[in-house]
Amino acid sequence: MNLSWLYPVPPFLFFLLVVCIIAALSVFGFLSVRKRVERWLGKPPAQNAVISYYIHATGVVYGITLGLITVGVWENYNHVNVRVEEEAATLASVYRDVNSYPEPYKGQLTGELKTYTRYVIDEAWPQQEKGIIPSGGVDLMQGFQKTLFGFEPTTEGQKIIHASALHNYNDYILLRRLRLQNVTKGVSVMIWWVILFGGLVNLILSWLFVVTHKSLHILMNALLGALLGALVFLIIVLDFPFRGWFKVSSEPFEVTYQQLMK
Repeated sequence: MNLSWLYPVPPFLFFLLVVCIIAALSVFGFLSVRKRVERWLGKPPAQNAVISYYIHATGVVYGITLGLITVGVWENYNHVNVRVEEEAATLASVYRDVNSYPEPYKGQLTGELKTYTRYVIDEAWPQQEKGIIPSGGVDLMQGFQKTLFGFEPTTEGQKIIHASALHNYNDYILLRRLRLQNVTKGVSVMIWWVILFGGLVNLILSWLFVVTHKSLHILMNALLGALLGALVFLIIVLDFPFRGWFKVSSEPFEVTYQQLMK
C-alpha cells in the first residue's frame, strides 16, 4: 500500500493526525456500542472476565505480529542506509584506484566518476524521493566501464591496481543495483490488511468491556487507539527508505565528492 502521498504533511503534524484519528475511532466505536453492549451483556462486571481472556489472547498474537512487522521495516531501513554508505565507500575506492592510472586514462576515468557522482546526488536522489527508479546512471557507468576495460596495464604495479579497480567496480555495480531495487520496495498490501484488521479486532474487543466509570473506559480506548496509531505511523515512516521525512540521504556520496573528488 503506497501511502507516500502523505509525505508532504509535516512529520509531527502527521504523527498527531494518525494517533488522534485512530484514538478518535476507538472512542467513537465504544460510544456507539456502549448501550447495546450493556443491554446484551448486563451491568458490570458482566462478562468482563471472559472478554479479558480473549483480548489477552488476540492482543498477544497481534502485538507479536505488529512488532515483527515494525522490526522488519526498521531493519530494512537500517540495512538500506548501511548499503548506501557501503556504496559510497566502494565508489571512493574505485576513484582512488583509477586516480593511480597513467594519463590519459587517469583524467578520463576520474572525470567520468566525478560526473557520475554529481548525477547521483543532484538527479538520481531527487527521483528516488519521488518513487522513480533513476536510469540516467546506466549510460554514465557504461561509458566508465568501457574506458576502464580498455586500459591495458604494462607493469606489475599497474596490473595490481587494475585488478583492484575491476574488483571494486564490480562490487559497486552490485551495491548500486541493490539500492535501485529498494526504491519502490515497501510493505505489501496484504500485510497492511493484516495490520488494519488486527487493530480493528482488538478495538472491537475493548468495546465489549462493561465498565462502571464511562470516562475511564473512554480514556482506556483512546490510549489503545493512540498506541496502535503510533505503531502504524512508524511503519508508514520507514516503509519506503528513500522517501518521506526520514529518508536515507545522499550524504555519503556528498562527503565522498567533497573530500575526495572535488
